Amino acid sequence: MIARMRCVQCQTTLSASATVCPACLSKDAESFSLPSDGRLLSWTTIRRAPAGYPVVAPYDVVVVELAPGIRVTGRLVAESPPPTMGAHVKSVGHEDGCELFIVTTL
Repeated sequence: MIARMRCVQCQTTLSASATVCPACLSKDAESFSLPSDGRLLSWTTIRRAPAGYPVVAPYDVVVVELAPGIRVTGRLVAESPPPTMGAHVKSVGHEDGCELFIVTTL
């Protein structure tokens, strides 16, 4: 499962850096879990990593839909099969604030 935060008042999913809900301005947040399986919506291959980034290029940054309306950004692990539109993916961990995924079906 993938841990995230949401507003207690209006149930809006919050970004990791949010201190106030953008929808209702509440400061009350709670942790909740998202499913670890999803569908690949988009990706881009980074061929030159930014200076100081610990991942060796090339690597794929992905947008994954975990549940209807809930999308997260992450990275494919090096051992993953190549990405394809709509492929099934699974979260396999977390590294330096980044969700890690692997393509499980093509």
